[in-house]
Amino acid sequence: MTRTPLEDIAEDLKDPEYAKLFGAEDAKSEFAIALCRARDRAGITQKELADRLGVSQAYIAKLSAGDANPTLGAVGRMLAALGFSLRMDVEPLLSYEATPEHTRKGELVVADGEKSKGARYLVKKRK
Repeated sequence: MTRTPLEDIAEDLKDPEYAKLFGAEDAKSEFAIALCRARDRAGITQKELADRLGVSQAYIAKLSAGDANPTLGAVGRMLAALGFSLRMDVEPLLSYEATPEHTRKGELVVADGEKSKGARYLVKKRK
């Protein structure tokens, strides 16, 4: 019997070391999405954000690609520089639901970063 990709991931997540690595990468990806959204909503470029923060544009690009691992304090500073704050929620590492766009049973839903397979990061505009 052939397993689906979802079943493969579920099997891999039974390994605690794999689950830790998966969770770390998922969190970086979720933050990358949140940062890109916040920067887009603020209407500024990577270079402009880098200048505000006193970091290089290359670092902002790494963050935006999910290739950097900022501290929570750094995350807060970055979002505050854009006029936003971080709100976090948790959900199971592997979650899925069938939606009109994903009608095959068991497909992962990762829509605009609002639903994810790991930690969820929401960005709220400060008043």
